[in-house]
Amino acid sequence: MTTSFKGKPIRTDADLLARWQELMGEGGFGRRSLWLIFLNARGRQADLVMPVDEVPIRPDPQEVAGIARFIGMMRDEVGVAEVPLLLSRPGPSKITESDRRWAIALTDAMRDLRPRWPIHLATKDRVQVFAPDDLVALDPGA
Repeated sequence: MTTSFKGKPIRTDADLLARWQELMGEGGFGRRSLWLIFLNARGRQADLVMPVDEVPIRPDPQEVAGIARFIGMMRDEVGVAEVPLLLSRPGPSKITESDRRWAIALTDAMRDLRPRWPIHLATKDRVQVFAPDDLVALDPGA
């Protein structure tokens, strides 16, 4: 697989937030999706933007592990240095327990890959980052 990396490099958190805002546009979302973009070592983005649609409310551990394996394979075999992630969903911008569950599950699954970038959330109102405080342990009964 040959991958072309173009455009303005993403070097800072602000650069990544701006790129996600550009890619997500305005108008909101009709369903839950997980988005992946692929960056080379210089921060240039590949032409490919990959959505994973119909993301369930609760993360499935096997599905999340499969996403982490796919990202590891892209890094090992295709020259991808980083794979920033964004969860999108319909509704207001307030981070929900479901959003947190996904961010925590993805963060945990990708820990061995040592991702550089935080996970983002896109809703009808805005694109935002999951801050470390958003990733604190959840109530298991929730």
